[in-house]
Amino acid sequence: MALLSPSLTLAPKNNGLQRELDVLHRLQSSLSDGYQIFHSVTWHSLHEGTDRHGEIDIVVLGPTGNVLLVEVKSGHVEVENGVMMKLYKDGAHDVGRQTRIQYAAMVNRLGQAGLRAHVTNCLVLPDHRLGEQQVVAIPPERIVDASRFDFLGTYVREMLGAVHTNSDTESIRQFFSNEFNVTLDMNVLGDQVRKTTLKLADGLATWIPRIMAPSGVIRVQATAGSGKTQLALRLLQDAAFSGTRSLYVCFNRTLADHIGHIAPTRAKVASFHELCVEHYKQNIGEPNFTNHNSFENLIEQYCQDVENDEPDIATTMRSRYGLILIDEAQDFDAAWVQSLIAQLEVNGRLYILEDDSQRLYARDEFDLPEAIQINCQDNFRSPRSVCKAINALGLTAMSVQARGPYEGELPGFHTYDTTHACLYKTEMAVKTLIKRGIALNEIVVISWRGIAKSKLMQSDNIGTFKIRRFTGKYTDSGDALWTTGDLLVDSVYRYKGQSAAGVVLSEIDFDEFDDAAKRKLFVGLTRAQLAVEVVLSEQAAACLSSLI
Repeated sequence: MALLSPSLTLAPKNNGLQRELDVLHRLQSSLSDGYQIFHSVTWHSLHEGTDRHGEIDIVVLGPTGNVLLVEVKSGHVEVENGVMMKLYKDGAHDVGRQTRIQYAAMVNRLGQAGLRAHVTNCLVLPDHRLGEQQVVAIPPERIVDASRFDFLGTYVREMLGAVHTNSDTESIRQFFSNEFNVTLDMNVLGDQVRKTTLKLADGLATWIPRIMAPSGVIRVQATAGSGKTQLALRLLQDAAFSGTRSLYVCFNRTLADHIGHIAPTRAKVASFHELCVEHYKQNIGEPNFTNHNSFENLIEQYCQDVENDEPDIATTMRSRYGLILIDEAQDFDAAWVQSLIAQLEVNGRLYILEDDSQRLYARDEFDLPEAIQINCQDNFRSPRSVCKAINALGLTAMSVQARGPYEGELPGFHTYDTTHACLYKTEMAVKTLIKRGIALNEIVVISWRGIAKSKLMQSDNIGTFKIRRFTGKYTDSGDALWTTGDLLVDSVYRYKGQSAAGVVLSEIDFDEFDDAAKRKLFVGLTRAQLAVEVVLSEQAAACLSSLI
């Protein structure tokens, strides 16, 4: 099997990864050990005093030092008057011209490095059949279209074996490994991982709605990244299609806002606290959010009114729902759950979505003896290496099963001894993710602490990064107020239920690795889709080191 640089654990093709990864997988499996495959190879050259930059999808280095540049064009292409065009968001691109520029740049850079390698190129069209169409700029024998795609490895071996040279193969290998910036495009990978994760994690949304519960109550105990959000959306979509009145309630306002943007408009989506605020406004008046106990008073009023079911309560309270979804139920008080169950129609359906490993609040557990219980420990979102770390640290009662397509790397750990050092190490952790190719707007810093105790969430900047954070204040209508900035910072309590490509979990400090600490660490680690960096105190690091 050929060597792949940089390494990448590839899922089977039916996992839905895009064609570029499919081509890499085919080449790696069909070429022998003497071949090396470089992907996402960026190049830079000067032409008549003008800088030119670009990227070559794949470079194959043969055993004799021959080099093949592989350009992959997935999807549809247009051929007219011998010119092949590929349509992108910024317009149509001439494929022949692109391959010529790439070829010239590569030959030029090898020459500048004093390397005399034989270089040729080819075009791979995995989804397009040329038929009788002719491309003037590229010889037909250098095009592998859909009709020849199954034999890609054979054609590549033939192209690389056509000419024999006396090139120093090891020098060329070092050239591609060291001189060129050979890195995985994390933006592309992030999109691929998200799409693949959605497909893989669609299992809950496929079979749970088919389960018939005599009581109408189904309780889903499922780990982070198992597809609970997709299940919720599927149930809400089915309810909207059938004309069933539905209610989705979660704990976090930020999660409710996210679901509200993607759920059917006919569904009512809110956090439990939002329901309480809405009810108070409709039946009593404007709440006083300056009162420290304002939300506790609103919750008490809401639960009391539902229990009493007074006839003068607004119609919206008395109206019943054919479907109720309670998400993040592990953080709900038993009285909250009962207030929602009371609003369910006769023969209505209730779904409780929860994960005990993400229980961050000291709530009384509640029992629903009539419910059908379903358990799922499959994580499709987190990198497989992160799941291994979670299991090694014993963060969950039952081991998490890594089902995602991306291997990734183990979390990076950074220790601090002072508040200043914590801020500095957090900045360095963010820069580490950026160096790995994750865009700043795809990174979130998650504080171990709540807003009141977090130094990160009381700052305006983390080093050179201006941050966007919740101020801890609300508008008169109860909407959260945020600062403006490029780097999102939030608490582990508020960000639960969401995810980002890159995560920095910071301000971690504990002197005992108890169940509460395990749950918070589990929540933080499972927010990451591609990579996670951990910033923790020396004391906390010592606790973890004793376990490994």
